[in-house]
Amino acid sequence: MIPSGDDIVDVQFETVGPAAPTARKPRRPADPAPDRGLGLFRTAERRPAGPRKPMPLPMFAFIATLSACASFYVAGGHALFAATAAITKPVTPSGIVLEDTATRIDTSGGRAVFVIHATIANALDVAGIVPPVAITFERSDGAGSVTHTITRGERLAPGERMAFTTRVPAGDYAGTEPRIALVTRR
Repeated sequence: MIPSGDDIVDVQFETVGPAAPTARKPRRPADPAPDRGLGLFRTAERRPAGPRKPMPLPMFAFIATLSACASFYVAGGHALFAATAAITKPVTPSGIVLEDTATRIDTSGGRAVFVIHATIANALDVAGIVPPVAITFERSDGAGSVTHTITRGERLAPGERMAFTTRVPAGDYAGTEPRIALVTRR
C-alpha cells in the first residue's frame, strides 16, 4: 500500500533552551597522575633508591624447600605419613566383632571380582566406632600378601549390627581365599 498525500504529516522539531544563560560550575583540578604499577599501594615515605641486596642463598633455599615440601604434602604426600594396614597388624578389637563373613567370585561383568558379605556387631555396653576392615590375599607365587583396607568409621550402639558388602578385584589371587579382619592400631 502506497500512502497518499493525506496520510503524510510534515513535522519539524526545534529545541528551545533557557532564556538566560546558566552559570557553569568551575572545573575542579585534575587528579595527579597515579604511580606506576603497585607503587600505588606504597606508603608515602619512600626509601632512597639505592642498590638492593639480593636474598641470601640459604634463605632462598629454605623457602624453596619449605614450599616444595608443603606442596608435596598437600598433593598426596600425606598418605605416606598415615598408618597403613600393611604396617599395622589386623587385631580384633574387644567388643566389636566381625560375623557372618561370606565370599564368592563374580565374573558376570567380564572381570573377576571377589564379592564379600560380612556383618559387624557391637557386643560392648557402650557405643563403639567401627574400625577399618582389612581384606588380605596371599600371593600365589608365595611372594607375600596384598591387603585392601576398607575405611569404616560408623558409630554402633550397644548390641547394634551392621551388614556390608564390598567388591575387590580378584586379579592374580582368584584361586586364594581372602582373610578378613578388623584393623586396630596399637
